[in-house]
Amino acid sequence: MRKGARRSDDSTRGIWLALIVLGAVIAAALTYLVFRALSVNLPAALGAGGAAFVGCATLGITARRYLTD
Repeated sequence: MRKGARRSDDSTRGIWLALIVLGAVIAAALTYLVFRALSVNLPAALGAGGAAFVGCATLGITARRYLTD
């Protein structure tokens, strides 16, 4: 880290992570439900939900780091 750069507050890191994971779980569940409503087979719907979770969690963690560091 650069000298003089502001570090994010360590006391809120866990809260942020919990909120990001919760949002990713909700996005994954909604994606799964939409795919099942469209009569997509189970493995494809689970894969789409998993991809939504990974994508949202990665985006959330990256955005938080960009905005706070």
